[in-house]
Amino acid sequence: MRENLKGLPVNELEARMVELGHPAFRGRQLFRWIYSERENDFEKMTDISKSFRAELVEKFSLPTVQVVEERKSVDGTIKYLIQLPDGEKVESVYIPAEDRFTLCVSTQVGCKMACSFCATGYQKFTRDLKSWEIVEQLMVIKPPHPVTNIVMMGMGEPFDNYDEVIKALKIFQDPMGIKLGKRHITVSTVGLTPKIQQFVDANLGKLAISLHGTTDEQRSEIMPINKKYPIAHLMETCKNLKFKGKGRVTFEYILFDGFNDSLDDAHRLAKLVSEFPCKINLLAYNENSFSKLKRPTEDRVLAFQDVLSSYYITTTYRKSRGRDIAAACGQLKTEVANRSLRQLQ
Repeated sequence: MRENLKGLPVNELEARMVELGHPAFRGRQLFRWIYSERENDFEKMTDISKSFRAELVEKFSLPTVQVVEERKSVDGTIKYLIQLPDGEKVESVYIPAEDRFTLCVSTQVGCKMACSFCATGYQKFTRDLKSWEIVEQLMVIKPPHPVTNIVMMGMGEPFDNYDEVIKALKIFQDPMGIKLGKRHITVSTVGLTPKIQQFVDANLGKLAISLHGTTDEQRSEIMPINKKYPIAHLMETCKNLKFKGKGRVTFEYILFDGFNDSLDDAHRLAKLVSEFPCKINLLAYNENSFSKLKRPTEDRVLAFQDVLSSYYITTTYRKSRGRDIAAACGQLKTEVANRSLRQLQ
């Protein structure tokens, strides 16, 4: 079987070429062709000698993934169903805005975290994505405008696939390739605290943490990971983070009607994060057929935001995008899993 050359940061690709008896610059040439020129055919890499191209064809492969379905929302959001080489599928979402064009990518097929509000949590975990499969989600789509931002908030828990995610981040950011700077990349975690400082030290993107509760009882009910890493432990970790430059934590907080959206919750949330710089993104729940949780009213979300603002905490209310095509936050679930769920109902 030929060796896959995709998914290697440029330094690893250089090292692989040296192992084969070639100069390191061959690795840089290949990296540029793969990620800047987006070329999957060795024979078309015209500044490489014919003899070296023949060796590449014999020993190596450049696999890709395939977009098998594309659905467009009334708000311009596009959801892509992407098939991997082994037949497994993940979803990616393109989200256009006035000043940015964001791609939400997946990092796993399914998810182990089993958050009760998230569609992916009801899908059996199958496997981690390789770094090249994460990057390839950007490479194969043809959106109306070039992608300017990446968020790892799709299917899966990025820190549960940490090593492959780090490789993908290095590839996204390399100036010889895709050239997306770290300020344009956000990685979201449910709170796997052992990996949080490690990620901050790597300095390869912005950190977002899904909180969604202000007490352990509340959060554990919808996010089982809280039983292992409770709120106090998570907040202590965030308090002691050492960012390079002016970095800060962003907390994602989904509001569920009558569950975590009271004014008391807003005051508790403000006090939880009061000891360190942070930003809070509020999101009204995107309802799904498999969960009894409901979306709060607009007035309730705005009242919650007003309380946080009274503490001078930077707070944004992030409006849902792509709800009509099940592309909004918490709604990603591959069609195979959707069919399985319908059969059980």
